[in-house]
Amino acid sequence: MKNLNRHKVFSIKWISILLLLLLLELNLEIQAQYISNNGAYISISSDTNVHINTISNENDATLSNNGILHVTAIQNNGNITGNGVYNITGDFISTGEFLSQSGTVNMQGTSAQTMEMGATTFYNLTIDNAAAVTLSSEQTVLTNILTINSGKIFKIEAAKNLTVTGTISNFGGTSGLILKSNNTGTASLIHNSSDLLGTVQRYISGAPEDWHFLSAPVSDQNISGSWNPTGTYGNGTGYDLYIFNEPTPCWTYQLNTTVAPTWASIHPTLNFVEGRGYLYAAQAPNPTKEFIGLLNNGDISYPLTSESPDPAVKGFNLIGNPYTAAIDWKAATGWTRTGLVSSGGGYDMWIWNPAVNNYGVYNSSANSGTNGVTQYIAPTQGYFVRTAANGAITMSNATQVNTGASNWLKAKHTATKNTEINSFKVRITSKEGYGSDEVLLQFGFPQNEPGALKLFSQNEEAPSAYFQSKEQNLSVRYLTDVDENSEIPLQFHAGKNGAYSLQIDTDSSSFDFLLLADTKTDIVTDLKLHSTYEFTADSNDSKDRFRLHFKPITEEPSNAPVLIFYDGKEINIDLTLLDGPTDIQVFDLLGRLIINKKEATASVHRIKVYQKHAIFIVVVLRKGKAFKRKILVR
Repeated sequence: MKNLNRHKVFSIKWISILLLLLLLELNLEIQAQYISNNGAYISISSDTNVHINTISNENDATLSNNGILHVTAIQNNGNITGNGVYNITGDFISTGEFLSQSGTVNMQGTSAQTMEMGATTFYNLTIDNAAAVTLSSEQTVLTNILTINSGKIFKIEAAKNLTVTGTISNFGGTSGLILKSNNTGTASLIHNSSDLLGTVQRYISGAPEDWHFLSAPVSDQNISGSWNPTGTYGNGTGYDLYIFNEPTPCWTYQLNTTVAPTWASIHPTLNFVEGRGYLYAAQAPNPTKEFIGLLNNGDISYPLTSESPDPAVKGFNLIGNPYTAAIDWKAATGWTRTGLVSSGGGYDMWIWNPAVNNYGVYNSSANSGTNGVTQYIAPTQGYFVRTAANGAITMSNATQVNTGASNWLKAKHTATKNTEINSFKVRITSKEGYGSDEVLLQFGFPQNEPGALKLFSQNEEAPSAYFQSKEQNLSVRYLTDVDENSEIPLQFHAGKNGAYSLQIDTDSSSFDFLLLADTKTDIVTDLKLHSTYEFTADSNDSKDRFRLHFKPITEEPSNAPVLIFYDGKEINIDLTLLDGPTDIQVFDLLGRLIINKKEATASVHRIKVYQKHAIFIVVVLRKGKAFKRKILVR
């Protein structure tokens, strides 16, 4: 009976579909409550009006509409094609594909409508719903006209995006087009329409009073209202807003009216400036701010200066992404930036990441950055560039992408594995939560050259890792190979006394040797065996503490053929450069012989040490000569 019932239901469904197909061929006006298209091909011809409550288009089904389809709701898991008209009063859910090359979709409900779209191409889309239509999609393209009627509302959901290659006609004003932002991300809109009004939200995540680099995606947002809370830090509603003035150089507070340079002297307009970056903080927990006005479009140019008397920050200008979509620092077209300081064959940009209490840097010719910074600069994101002389930087719509729109640096930094063979990245993290910092070595260049300058944290408690080259502090270095650069000093400053961890996130198999020497503790760690090294540090420690070795370490004296080091678990004694039998002795500080190994072979000998927080003396005896090394075991 169960099988018969299933066949009965199946037959009724197909009879209904066949009847519908017949009616569609007759070009009649059709009314139905529910159409479930399960594997069939249904075609609505150009002279046909169809009124349907719900369309359910299954996975293998195709609906081709060239007529006029009036429908309450669409659930499309298959394919919908054709160039007809769709009048929809309910939700439009499409996990399949929707393609309209010259048709029109009218969203005309009286209650809130949702458009959850997979791969979608609209020709015309009209928003005619005062209760709001919300688009939730990452693959929607509109090729002709998006129309928002007067008094109607169109929202793009947070962390979702829309690309309009045609034009947008927004008769709903600033409240008619809303790009949402929340803790999941920020909406992205790529467009090329001038005089387009809208509202762009920016969710301020992270802890209260965290600093953020900010930029305005509209041309006429006044720095007033919610951008200037009337309260104070005493009652939890305070705020800070600064700009960076390169010639001075200094950070200038918005309320500074007396100390040169005052805000008004270097920021005479009352509005946010297109392409300028701002430093912003709010004491209120996670507010959602709004930029309201004309969305920026087309070429945006911002002036740059290189006048600072301080060589550490000379040429650094804080600018910002002026668009409603992310911009690609590696874009092949759309940038005019040849006046920037060249580094490694490209140009550097720096972004403040409050999650790690440090700046990260990315180069336009690289495939990896530091401290969470990627090639994609999120909408409303401010960033530093460094110019060689007074000039300007210009960007166009060609730099815009929907990728990375939610990568506004504001929250917990999750490390991504660096798979570049010629890259070596080191991260040092405070285990008490004061932040972290990263440095990057890039091998494979024709000659050694300095890379990105180190911008030190504004937070004195944050850790700082950097390289030094030609009296410059660097976050990135460009090197030839490990033969010419077998030992690289790594500088480190602990902002606070405490526990730290050093970790690599490179493919260690790309290197024959990866050794970290801690000159404070005399510990050598084999990073190919242990990618993390834990240590304690004091803010008064020597900054020249660590050495990265890409070849075996040569002990004192420089011609000694023995390598002795502690890798965090074992004492390693490398005798591979010696001929014939050799004796190994290990003593504690009281002079007691702990290990006495006779006629050790020419290989690497590893000695397990069970006593921690102790110092041992390792002696290698061969042909009347003794090689000694003091080893601290933690």
